[in-house]
Amino acid sequence: MFLPELLSSSLAMTRATTDGAPQRLRLVSCHLERGPVATSRVSVEFEGPVESQRIVCRQEGSACPGGDLRLAALATLSAITQATGGVLTFELIGVKPVRAFDTMVMMVAVFAQQGGDVTRIVGAAIVEDDQLVATARAVLHAANRLSSSLFEQWAPVR
Repeated sequence: MFLPELLSSSLAMTRATTDGAPQRLRLVSCHLERGPVATSRVSVEFEGPVESQRIVCRQEGSACPGGDLRLAALATLSAITQATGGVLTFELIGVKPVRAFDTMVMMVAVFAQQGGDVTRIVGAAIVEDDQLVATARAVLHAANRLSSSLFEQWAPVR
């Protein structure tokens, strides 16, 4: 399971291995850097499903509000693909902030491919302080629908 713990109000549920260690991909940080000539770089950092594993993924592209959100989603999808050993791959459909129930919500739509099966998944996260963090959390929420069982393959053997 992916655990977007960057914010204190994030999910607190994990799946435990037989030795009681949690299997998860936990969001540690999400950073935006502006480069020269209207470029942006988004970096996301995760603690991996295997003990002491760090996964850092970066995406670079055009500097614009929608582009920055897309880069955050792509970097998070790359981290999930890396954490699952390439078993689960993704194609981003889109990212969109939406006003719903008097709150800003980040919506992410993705095609996920596992083996020969392609599934469309959607994730959502409330925008609390940072739209980039909300985007990463929405991607994690979407991927949770498919990924929990995959981490059993990388659980540490004791």
